[in-house]
Amino acid sequence: MGGWLALALAALCRGHAEPPIGPQGGPEQLHLALGEEPSVMTVTFFSAVAYENSSCSLREGSEVRTFTGTSKLYSNLGWSGRIHSVRMDQLPVNKRLSYSCDGGAAWHGFRTPPARGALPLTVAAVADLGENCDKDGCGNATIASLASDKSYSMLLHAGDIAYTDGDEAIWDHFMREMEPIARERPYMVGVGNHEHFNNFTGYQVRFTMPGEAARLSGNLWYSFDYGGVHFVAFSTEHHLSLQLPFLEADLRAASANREKVPWVVVFAHKPLYCSTNDYYDCHIHSAVLRRELEPLFMKHQVDLFLGGHLHNYERTWPVAHNVTVARSYTDVGATVHVVIGNAGDVEGLTDTWQSCPDWSVVRQASLGYTRLHFENSTTMRFELLDSVNASVRDAFTIRRPVPKVPAEVVEQWATATYRGVDLFAALYGSAATAREAMARSRLPAPEKLKDCSQMSDFGLGVSITSNYMEVPT
Repeated sequence: MGGWLALALAALCRGHAEPPIGPQGGPEQLHLALGEEPSVMTVTFFSAVAYENSSCSLREGSEVRTFTGTSKLYSNLGWSGRIHSVRMDQLPVNKRLSYSCDGGAAWHGFRTPPARGALPLTVAAVADLGENCDKDGCGNATIASLASDKSYSMLLHAGDIAYTDGDEAIWDHFMREMEPIARERPYMVGVGNHEHFNNFTGYQVRFTMPGEAARLSGNLWYSFDYGGVHFVAFSTEHHLSLQLPFLEADLRAASANREKVPWVVVFAHKPLYCSTNDYYDCHIHSAVLRRELEPLFMKHQVDLFLGGHLHNYERTWPVAHNVTVARSYTDVGATVHVVIGNAGDVEGLTDTWQSCPDWSVVRQASLGYTRLHFENSTTMRFELLDSVNASVRDAFTIRRPVPKVPAEVVEQWATATYRGVDLFAALYGSAATAREAMARSRLPAPEKLKDCSQMSDFGLGVSITSNYMEVPT
């Protein structure tokens, strides 16, 4: 017996002698989120029902300001508590401050967001990260590594948070484990399939993501700028038809704002490209996502997509419509896709694969998390780190700017489906240059790249920047 029915029966059968479920005192599970502007951040925390003080104090030198937020009661299957959200505004950019949400008993240091457009910056990203447990492949090592790594200033989590499956007590355990990380830096989350119990309510009430789209969707889809990077989150657990108007408008605006915010990164739970031995997710569902989303990604030249769901790591060449656009990460107008579902959870890792597709470069199944180093407006270095020993398991560098897509071609992206030379014709403006570019992109790859199923150790610390397909001028 599983799912919500088991939880409901357990709640009904729970004896009076058992301790109550939920927070029993003052603030706990503190976590930060970005606001709609760099000068705004939100603190969310939990408390017992009787604790009604929804305020946090901010200390900057000798000055202390107090912000009063809101709280709401929440109960589900025997769990009860109060959820508080406090908005801190008029913050200076990129400055070390401290805050307290318990009347000054404990102060927590954090750094305010960088100015819009500012670079360099480093972001960490995970997916499919669960609470500590005693099974192989759990997230213990990843949580410990994220807590000790001081190099990154924001954490992304692309769905499947804690593997609660509706159990509010697991939410509490996980958020307590994550508090040392999330109270010091923004913890920006996306929704996954393990959040769907009780109509995603546990996920929606526990986080406060920025902007009007987040407010209207309940944190299911939204976007934000962080320094020189525009991040877009959407839900692979909801009909895309509900989200496409938001995605189209948001990516259009981001594309027009490249001079100020040059990078565009999209994250969601389920991938558009994967080659795990999972026919539904890597053939059927991924094809649906590609059909709906790739015209937008290509039209607005999304630099990077991060997904999870498959409990392993896999990165692609720049790819579109199942075609490898180039065996290079330099000046290429197609999205690079990375599956980062290897953070660790109670279900363990998955190390079974289909035959290697042409677009797959590296795939492996070891506990890890990723770091994205946005060095400047043209260079981003991506790293996969081993959660156990912090070694670099894989690395590559994306270099921009991408080639300019002709205006008349841009108008066709929303409805066109490209195959083979047609894709390159759209990218490079004519069928003749497309055939030449396509031929160059099909040059034999280095020997190590011929069978990605054997590449669990490929790319250790290597920056892949050789240009197999020069952009026609």
